[in-house]
Amino acid sequence: MNIEEIAEKLLKDSESIENDVITIRRILHENPELPFQETNTSRLIEEKLRSLGIQTRRLSTTVIGLIDSGKPGKTVALRVQISALPITEKTNLQFSSKSPGIMHACGHDANVAMLLGAAQLLVKNKDLLSGKVKLIFQAGEEEDLGAKEVISNHELDDVDYVFGLHVSPFIPSGFFATRKGALMPSSSNFKIRVKGLGGHVSSPHTTLDPIFISAQIVNLLHGLTSRIVNPLDGFTLSITSIHSGTKSNIIPDEAVMEGTIRGFDVFTIEKVKSKIKSLVDSLCKSFNADCEVVFSDNCPPLINYPEITSMAMDILNNLRRPIVEIEPVMLADDFSRYLQLKPGCYIFIGTRNLEKGCIYPTHSPMFKLDENILKYGSAALALLAISFSKEENIAKMVEERNKYYGKN
Repeated sequence: MNIEEIAEKLLKDSESIENDVITIRRILHENPELPFQETNTSRLIEEKLRSLGIQTRRLSTTVIGLIDSGKPGKTVALRVQISALPITEKTNLQFSSKSPGIMHACGHDANVAMLLGAAQLLVKNKDLLSGKVKLIFQAGEEEDLGAKEVISNHELDDVDYVFGLHVSPFIPSGFFATRKGALMPSSSNFKIRVKGLGGHVSSPHTTLDPIFISAQIVNLLHGLTSRIVNPLDGFTLSITSIHSGTKSNIIPDEAVMEGTIRGFDVFTIEKVKSKIKSLVDSLCKSFNADCEVVFSDNCPPLINYPEITSMAMDILNNLRRPIVEIEPVMLADDFSRYLQLKPGCYIFIGTRNLEKGCIYPTHSPMFKLDENILKYGSAALALLAISFSKEENIAKMVEERNKYYGKN
């Protein structure tokens, strides 16, 4: 079978299991679990994989599945995320979250369902596969810990190519979107602790008010980046959490704020980190207060391999769905750590559908997605795995692209 025929068969098979995939997605959506607490999520994934005869391995709550064709070829890894977010859902869906304060607001329930669908397609069409396919259902992506765990357990050592797929509410439903080269920036979280002196509200002059000092820090940092970062660099700084105080008539002695910085240039990020530390320290000293500034390790920028991305786009064209090359996005994903070690690419599948109300961004309590796209996502993952598992396919694609672009 040629690539067009394989794509057509996978899509037809995917349509036949569409209801099952949607059901899985809804079960996961109703029962979201936070990072490294996904006990039931992991159990469901393992049960589904084992029912297909796929051997599994567990790392904390990350699940690894392995499909072996029994034939020589490449090992292709397909990775999705499984964790939910600490958000109270407000969608009023019939299958809304049953867990108070926890929601699949980033679409990871759909990502898992699509990869489980792809697993069914690959098992059913095992005769089309060469080599092996490693299915990575990863926990802790938001914390930049999950990929580290997978890598430290040597799960990527035998992998030749790695692909990630994620739903996006910013892209029209059923469209695929990616980019050759830099797709996402590096990201680093920070925590600032301001240590003042508490007291009674009747005598604020005898205190060192950490809330007042924190307010100055917020204004300072938001103005900072506009004056030390090249506006063409692509950089963001956001303070997303401030906690202090317990009662209306007590000035607290401490305030804690957290946030994130993101940028494509690692040197710019390090410069901003240094400046934040020095400015916050100086400002707190001017009020006779103390402070602590702590940064997390940088999650590296996500850089798609240009040649692999081009070939992946050509392959996905056979599903007869639109595929577009987009500008960089200011998201972050620890899939970038895989791409530091292995060739591959990260692809979005659009879920935006105005008629169905699928218009809200990820991390919104109103986030919804168009479930009609799940069958395309499953077919896409299976098609990438089959195509890149065959060495002759890779050689042929490289030859065709070189001929098209006039390379020798």
